[in-house]
Amino acid sequence: MEKMSTQTPATTWRSLYRTGAIAPLVALALYLGEFALMIFGEPFPATIEEWYALAQRSKLLALWYLNSPDMISFALLGVMFLALYVALRQVHPSRMLIALYFAVLGAVTFIVPRTLHLALLPLSDLHAAATSAAQRAMYLAAGEGLSQVSTATPRTLGFLFMAVAGLIVSLVILQGRSFGKAAAYVGVVGSTAALANFTARLVAPAIAPIVMPINGLLWFAWWIMISVGLFRGARAASKEE
Repeated sequence: MEKMSTQTPATTWRSLYRTGAIAPLVALALYLGEFALMIFGEPFPATIEEWYALAQRSKLLALWYLNSPDMISFALLGVMFLALYVALRQVHPSRMLIALYFAVLGAVTFIVPRTLHLALLPLSDLHAAATSAAQRAMYLAAGEGLSQVSTATPRTLGFLFMAVAGLIVSLVILQGRSFGKAAAYVGVVGSTAALANFTARLVAPAIAPIVMPINGLLWFAWWIMISVGLFRGARAASKEE
């Protein structure tokens, strides 16, 4: 890895490199678990009544279907981008600071609405304990209101900001020597595909299902490449002790 600073030893950042390297691997495992559940699990709830019924059967499954793993994944990706900022700030400090800003913005934009959506779980308990039709209708209306908080636009905005961060980082990687050109090219193409996916969702929804798998596969490959680079940086920092 390039030197982080003439005044800061590389060993200072070793733990951050390791944590940043592990973070995308855990995020990838969570995403793969979600895909497996989508394929082999029960149908995704389509109405608030179905969400409440699912929560009453299994709070854990309801948490999973409410994309709790996605929230964890986005938080972990924030750690990855923090490590990337430290690793690449000597290459282009201003661009890396901008990339870190968009990564944090993407994580917050995605996580906050989803956190509010988790309130469906206690509402399901209140709905189950309701003793009148009026109370049940009230809790159903509250659930409908919460469901509108996490619409497609806030979700995809989080992905959009993360894609911008990934694109900037990949362009910076092209100028350095730490992660290799392959990681840079995969990151550029993957981020561009993510931006295309976001645009397709807004203007051509029929195309989005075609672009999304390409985007996902490239993103996952990029995470693995970044993880390898950060592990390499952690080893290099250890040798400087």
